[in-house]
Amino acid sequence: VVMGLLHLLILLTFAKLQDSAENSSAWQWALGFAGVTLLFVFFDGDLMAAAITAAFWGLYSWAYFALLRQLVDSLVLWLIVYIGGVVLPWLLLAKLLLSASAQ
Repeated sequence: VVMGLLHLLILLTFAKLQDSAENSSAWQWALGFAGVTLLFVFFDGDLMAAAITAAFWGLYSWAYFALLRQLVDSLVLWLIVYIGGVVLPWLLLAKLLLSASAQ
């Protein structure tokens, strides 16, 4: 759980940093975050799981960062997406675990 929270804290940090960096693209920050994810999972498991997890989080963070860049003019919407983008994966995981335990 602690590693998951640290991972999401790093996602929030990358989201804020990429928002302030005007001369870089969202995909570059997503690639960097996927690399961090690869290192997190690789030292905790096997290479195939790390690659799949890094690919998922890379695509997710790319969409997340791109959406944040689109909403830079509206502070309220930007804050909703900024926080919601970190809460959403936890909610989806909780729903998946609850549905799996009900069967």
